[in-house]
Amino acid sequence: MKRSFRFPEHYQYQSTSVWLEDTGRGIFKLGITDYAQYVLDDIISISFPETGYLIEKDEELVSIDSIEDTLVIISPIGGTILEINEELRQSPELLNESPHEDGWILVIELSSEDDLDQLYDINEILDQHQEELAENGFTDNEDDFDEGSYEDLEDSNSDF
Repeated sequence: MKRSFRFPEHYQYQSTSVWLEDTGRGIFKLGITDYAQYVLDDIISISFPETGYLIEKDEELVSIDSIEDTLVIISPIGGTILEINEELRQSPELLNESPHEDGWILVIELSSEDDLDQLYDINEILDQHQEELAENGFTDNEDDFDEGSYEDLEDSNSDF
């Protein structure tokens, strides 16, 4: 069975699990990647800080529970939480259904531009993703990773 994982080119990435979208003026939207929601499978709950909270870079930010596992997101940037996606409290499955659109998690106002130096661009994250897939039993079905938006993969019977 073929499976495609979407990695939008205009995002920056903390890891193969977390994306950030620069919305302008030091404001960033944060969410999980298509790959992360696939690995988690059926997401059942999410916990996150309230708006107005000042988060430090590398501080625990969000916890996402699924039937199989828990993903703890460590904040890739420091700043003030401006908004959270309240819909996720009642409908955490939005993370599975639409991780890049309706399933965004929160919005942060950046406190230091230095924090952006440790984020990955699309080419770096695709390289890292390809390595993770190989380690977890996926085989890459196509060698075309240059454009970066999608990867076509053949799903093995592995959990990842």
